[in-house]
Amino acid sequence: MLKKIVQKAWLCLSVASCVLSGCQFNRETNERDEQAVSTDTLAYEYEHYTLYSDHVVKTNETTDTTFYAVSYPSFKDSMVNRFVLKTLLGSDTATVKGAAQTFVSEFDRFFLSDAFPRIWTSESNAKVHHITPTYLGLVIDVYAYTGGAHGNYATVFAHYDLANQVPLTLDDIVTKPFRNELTAVAERYFRKQENLSVDQPLDDRYFFDEGHFHIPDNFALESDSLLFLYNIYEIKPYVDGQTELRVPYSEIDRLLTDRAKRIIGEITNK
Repeated sequence: MLKKIVQKAWLCLSVASCVLSGCQFNRETNERDEQAVSTDTLAYEYEHYTLYSDHVVKTNETTDTTFYAVSYPSFKDSMVNRFVLKTLLGSDTATVKGAAQTFVSEFDRFFLSDAFPRIWTSESNAKVHHITPTYLGLVIDVYAYTGGAHGNYATVFAHYDLANQVPLTLDDIVTKPFRNELTAVAERYFRKQENLSVDQPLDDRYFFDEGHFHIPDNFALESDSLLFLYNIYEIKPYVDGQTELRVPYSEIDRLLTDRAKRIIGEITNK
């Protein structure tokens, strides 16, 4: 479910709907934060890009237009930038401008064929979550609305090994032979967090497959805990929103890879 939500969000990525009261609006903006942020290893600054549709949707209260907005950190290192954009757009060949044009063009076709069109909104905001001499962690918040009762949103974490110039997955933090043990520890914390007894079934309140607890691939490295994030619809109804689950490193230290321990040490001591 997470994968489907995120894939849709790549194309339709904000919680705001650009309200315009009959004034002219700029169809395309490309901005850059003046203040650059740097560490001992990498410097970056945030880029902002917005593309509006020319078609206006009028209601009794507002005059709105569809838009695609994205912001992301831009690095001087081309390999790191490639990782950021691939994570943000879901493709290593897509461009920000191209993704924006695709989204707006799809709305424009929809607008011409629908008697009562609604605006679409798409916003994606990528931020640096952690950066150390050997590690880059990103957090990406995406929101998409293309009709229906409500929009879809998700938060996705991405990880990059700066030393070896490769993306990192959960397997690089805890290898597969230890995954069952990690899952067991995580379930214990999940049950405590959700006020569930040790043997209480999970299939009556949650969307776990056949009632079996699982941890998501969506994770973040924090200073003292491994954070797992379940996005909307993944294990609970939309109304319940996202679910965060933290597993203290002290409980799983024996399961962590040497690479994970090094990165966590850098995050803790930075």
